[in-house]
Amino acid sequence: MKTSANISGKLCMALAGLALAIALVGCRSKPASVENSGNATKPRAATSNMTDSRRLSNGANKLLEAMTKPTQSFHFSFKGQENINDKYPQNKTQAPQVGPVTLEADVSPDESDIVETRGQTKTESKAKKGDAMNLAMANLSLLGVMTNVNFNIAVGATVASSPSNEMVGTTVADKYTYDTTLANPTQKMGLDVARALLTSIKESKGTVWIAKDSGEMIKFNVDTDYLDKNGHAWKEHYEGEVTPK
Repeated sequence: MKTSANISGKLCMALAGLALAIALVGCRSKPASVENSGNATKPRAATSNMTDSRRLSNGANKLLEAMTKPTQSFHFSFKGQENINDKYPQNKTQAPQVGPVTLEADVSPDESDIVETRGQTKTESKAKKGDAMNLAMANLSLLGVMTNVNFNIAVGATVASSPSNEMVGTTVADKYTYDTTLANPTQKMGLDVARALLTSIKESKGTVWIAKDSGEMIKFNVDTDYLDKNGHAWKEHYEGEVTPK
């Protein structure tokens, strides 16, 4: 039986590999320059700052780590529209079926208390520290809603703008935005690398808040267009927020 730790580890390795591949492409990028157009000067589209790209991608990974190996207490709230056809992951000829997904989780070093609704199915998971089996099942629910979120943010990080500052509750955060449809030629090289690894993500755009002190993602709002190799096209939406306790 695969445990949540196994799956989390593999997911983190996949995200790290994706981030490295994108970073290698990004290292070839040049700063924004200016070109002449008659008597006026027009700046070319600036490439993404790789430090910001890594911070954004790492922030999503850090939230996943905080969920599965918590050192502090927090509440996580998630709602979205996702493919809820449970046969699709094993059989890609199945048509995706988009439906509502919500999750409310209270996470602490001592226990996890999670309520998830996927379509019409409601699942409750509660486990205390030392209860390995139930903790693993609880973590699987968290991983279930975060996997596509993290993959999309890893892709979006390659075209993310430099952040602005914004408060999320009482936490000072860096606010990032990205939109893959606006990628410039250099950024498209990174997107091609990402799409080669995550083949069904067609386009993604979102706003992501990263806590200045911890570097963890604490809020996100993401929209994605998917297109798989069998020609199935669908849209998904994810939004979530972390509230310290």
